[in-house]
Amino acid sequence: MGSTGKTERNRFLTTGEIANLCGMSQQTIIRQIDKGYLEGFRIPGSTHRRVSLTNLRNWMEQTGIDQGDLDDFIGVEPGQQNQQVSDLR
Repeated sequence: MGSTGKTERNRFLTTGEIANLCGMSQQTIIRQIDKGYLEGFRIPGSTHRRVSLTNLRNWMEQTGIDQGDLDDFIGVEPGQQNQQVSDLR
């Protein structure tokens, strides 16, 4: 497994960041997490939620949301992400 896979599993985004990337409201993202469509978690003792980069990518792929803005946000060059994911298979 490449180091990028591990990095993505250890990187978390806020619901606000995800909402901006996906062009949705923060409340919509929160509902997606609470209903179990987008795998995330609540920070203990808080109402704040986080989603791993890997789970976000999976959800975006399943729902047909373009990941180009996500790649720009995390600094992945076009085409680089596809190669790294295929290395995991």
